[in-house]
Amino acid sequence: MLRRFGVLMLGAVAAIAASRVQAQTPEPFFKGRTISIVCFSGPGGPYDTYSRLLARHLGKHIEGQPAVVVRNMPGAGGITAARHIAEVAARDGTVIGSLSRTLIYEPLLGANAARIDYSKMGWLGSMGQSTAVYVSWHTSRIKTVQDLFVNDLLIAGTGAGSETTVVSSALNGILGTKLKLIHGYDGSPAAMKALESGEVDGGFPTMEALKTTRPDWIREKKINFLFQARQLPDPELPGVPTANSLARTDLQRQSLDFVFPRDVIGRPFLTPPGVPAAQLKALQVAFAATMADPELLADAAKINVPIDLTTGEDLAKVIADAYATPRSVIDHVRQFIPKE
Repeated sequence: MLRRFGVLMLGAVAAIAASRVQAQTPEPFFKGRTISIVCFSGPGGPYDTYSRLLARHLGKHIEGQPAVVVRNMPGAGGITAARHIAEVAARDGTVIGSLSRTLIYEPLLGANAARIDYSKMGWLGSMGQSTAVYVSWHTSRIKTVQDLFVNDLLIAGTGAGSETTVVSSALNGILGTKLKLIHGYDGSPAAMKALESGEVDGGFPTMEALKTTRPDWIREKKINFLFQARQLPDPELPGVPTANSLARTDLQRQSLDFVFPRDVIGRPFLTPPGVPAAQLKALQVAFAATMADPELLADAAKINVPIDLTTGEDLAKVIADAYATPRSVIDHVRQFIPKE
C-alpha cells in the first residue's frame, strides 16, 4: 500500500512539474503580432502584387501565425521606403521590406544620399527572377535596338533613384543609346499609362508587369521589344538581344555585368539590420516554405505571376559579389548616374 501510495505521489509530482514547465514555455514570438511588408511602390505595380501575394500566405508558415499586411510607402524612387526600413522600422522581425533592385546599388553608384549599407540587412530571399525590357510603342519610329543609337526614345521617369532612371542613364553612358527620360511620373503604373496614351513612346516594364496588367500589348503586338536588361536571355523572348550582347569593349562588358545581375535579384525581400537571429531565421524558413505553398502557387498562376525562389543566403551572395566589383568599373558606371 505504501509503495502504491509512493508511486501515486511521484506521478502527481511529475504531473505538477510537467504542467509548470508547460506554463513556463514561452509563447512563439510572433503570436498575436502583425508583420508589415513595407512596399516602396504604390498599389497596382508588380512589386505591390508580389508583396500582397506574400502577405496572403506567409503568416501560416510562421510559428504563432501572425497577421501580415502590406504598407505602401512610395516616394523618391524607393528611397523613402528604404530609409524607413533602415532607420525607423522596428528591428524585431515585425517589419519586412520590398525594395527595388536598383536601391541595393545606391551606396555604390551614389545616385542619392540614402547612405544605407545593404550588406547589413537581413535577406529573406526573392520571389522570382525578373525580365525588364525596353519597348517602344508600335507607332514609334524606334523599331529595333539599333534605332536607339540614332533617335531618342522618350521614357517616363519615376524618380532619380528609380530603376528606370539609373539603368537608362547607365546605358546611355556605357553604350551611347538615346534613352530620354521625361520625369514626374509616380511609379510604373503611371509610366505604363503614359506610354499607352502617347505621352511617351517607350518604356522599361518587366515581363511580369506586362503579363499581369497589359497582356493585350503582347498579344496584339502593340509594343516592339528592343532589348532585355538581363545577363542571360529570357527563353520567352527569342531573338530579343540582351543589353550585355551590345557591348563592344571589355570595359563596356564589365560595366554591364555590374549593372545587370538584377534578373537574379528579382523581387527581393529583406528585414532591417539588427533583427535577432532567431526571428530572422524563422522568417527565412517561412519565406522559403511559402514559395512552395500550393495555395500561393495557385494564386500566382491565376494572375500570371511567376514564382522562382532565390534563397536569402544566395541573394546575400549575389549582393556581396556586386559590392566586390572593381572600383574602376564602379566609377566608370557611376559617372553616368544622376546625382539628384
